Amino acid sequence: MTKFVPEEEFDAVTKEGFWIADFYTDHCGPCKILDVVLGQIIYDNPEINLAKCDIEKSPAYTERFGIQGTPTLYFMMDGEIKKELSGSQPRDVLEEAISQVMFGE
Repeated sequence: MTKFVPEEEFDAVTKEGFWIADFYTDHCGPCKILDVVLGQIIYDNPEINLAKCDIEKSPAYTERFGIQGTPTLYFMMDGEIKKELSGSQPRDVLEEAISQVMFGE
């Protein structure tokens, strides 16, 4: 499931289960590339939840999480940040991060 999440709803949305929080901006080229890869992963693995977090529409994200560049991904389990990746990443790197957080691999 993909959900666009304003900052004030972030905790409630990500408090249960596995989530990838994607901090992005609309004009970011690497964000658009990463969005395609994430879309493919979500399509192939519908049990993965994706929180899309636009830091221009919700600038409080940058202060709260110290986001300094986009794209930035947080891999979360039950509301706790378990892993972070910055920049556009290839599918195999993303899938490895997902496995590490979801299954402890």
